[in-house]
Amino acid sequence: MKTLSIYIGIIGMLLLAVLPAKAASEAEFRKLSKTYTLRADGSQEVRVQKELTLFTHAAMNSLYGETFIVYDPDFQKLEIHESYTRQKDGTVIKTPANALVEVLPSTAANAPAYNRLKEMVVVHTGLELGATIVLDYSIVSKAGYLPALDVCCPVKELSPIKEYTFQLNMPADKTIHYELLNASAQPATAQKDGMKSFTWTLKDVQPRPYAYPSARGSMGQVQMAASGMMPVFIASTWANYDEALRSLKAQFQAGDPAVVNAKLAELTQGIKDNPQAVRNAIASYMTEMYRLGRCGVSLQEAGYRLRPASEVIRSAYGTQAELVNLDVALQQAAGLEAEVAVCALHPLQAADQGLSTIVSLVAQSKMMPEKVALTGTDEAGLQSFMTVTDLEGKSLKLADYLGAKKSQQTDTLKVDETKMQQPAEGWGIVTLSDPTPVRTLYTYAANTTIPENILLPNTVDCTLETVVCLPEGMKMAPRADKELSNACGKVAFSYQPTKDGVKVTRTLKIDCQLQTPSNYKELYALLAEWKDANNHTLVVKKVSE
Repeated sequence: MKTLSIYIGIIGMLLLAVLPAKAASEAEFRKLSKTYTLRADGSQEVRVQKELTLFTHAAMNSLYGETFIVYDPDFQKLEIHESYTRQKDGTVIKTPANALVEVLPSTAANAPAYNRLKEMVVVHTGLELGATIVLDYSIVSKAGYLPALDVCCPVKELSPIKEYTFQLNMPADKTIHYELLNASAQPATAQKDGMKSFTWTLKDVQPRPYAYPSARGSMGQVQMAASGMMPVFIASTWANYDEALRSLKAQFQAGDPAVVNAKLAELTQGIKDNPQAVRNAIASYMTEMYRLGRCGVSLQEAGYRLRPASEVIRSAYGTQAELVNLDVALQQAAGLEAEVAVCALHPLQAADQGLSTIVSLVAQSKMMPEKVALTGTDEAGLQSFMTVTDLEGKSLKLADYLGAKKSQQTDTLKVDETKMQQPAEGWGIVTLSDPTPVRTLYTYAANTTIPENILLPNTVDCTLETVVCLPEGMKMAPRADKELSNACGKVAFSYQPTKDGVKVTRTLKIDCQLQTPSNYKELYALLAEWKDANNHTLVVKKVSE
């Protein structure tokens, strides 16, 4: 017995030694460097260099086993300077040719106009615990492909970074605007051979939370930057943001008017004299998935280029920007007032903003469509943390219906006794569903505390009324209503017996979008109460005759 206790004690000490290290990080970037260069001939180069040491099997097998590089071979050239794995004992395993696999990016699937895009999958070989992945590659863009040197580069990764280097290079006679959001580091400057450079070096960069979407996506990027927890490098050679937007505006074309007008006539047959009905018909066309496919290619991956609205109609799919262009084009062809709203990351200095800071585009309409969610409105829910302008730089306020709004749902649930869970004779259990708008917040409240700010994707004001019709001869076991209120919002559950069963009213309000370590406990309390399955479960019993 004494020996067993000793073994248990030793195992406990080993777990205490090992678990914190594993919890701290799956891997560590020894070095991560990103260099953006504008050459004298107008071509551009983005160079990425990384050294990444793996600590866990998850890092080795899934998280970092591959690197994905998207580029456009018509205008860009991918150069892999070095790719190898340095194993724990120092053995170097060079990446073989058959581990460099070129595929179609998943975002361009079912989108022939973007099938020219390529994604290089670098499969890292020779991996083991303690091994270090070394990768050094460049993407060189032809002169004229990109309208300016325009960078919005988030700093944090899923694993900590011991040393992060960010560098800008350009001809000495070029003017560049730049800033580092949410950090105070200043660049070292140098000038040589007609080129000038700005170099920032950050030490011991902490990882971003898993709860956020990938930093590659603009939504996750703006959430972390706006919450003050995500350092982001912004730089551009545009004279100002208005000039950048005017360049983008030139891409928003209706195209062939005959095609646009034909589609409009098809959608508005019999309702042309009713502007609200016309707007609703266009909105329905834009939001019905089986009519128009959604292409995930970003504005940046498309080289800030759009196909005209008529081509989107012909092909029946489009990128987010193309679908917004189509929506606005159809509304304008119908004589309705509509414009493109540009939602972008908010820098400290307006002149530092470029096209790469754009988070979302929204079709801003003077007429509210009924019961539809428009393209880009999820991101538009963050508008209080962003700049919102038209395509000429004029400040806009998005219509109220584009932001978070109160939702109320009423439905009826008829309980089938034969399909009901019955834990004991004469008793049954009825479980009510949990709505998707609330479930999206669960990943943001996975822990009891947070080390730094987080920004929720939206606020919530959700009420669900469910009329539960119980089988004849059954009624709900008595239970009390419940309510919890705090500075973040409110959660409430009401159970009112009815003639045929019970009416359950469930309410959740989350009013605070920016969560800090000090107020987060209130959000956690609300969501913990909402997630308690007992609140969504009814115990019913047969009535004694």
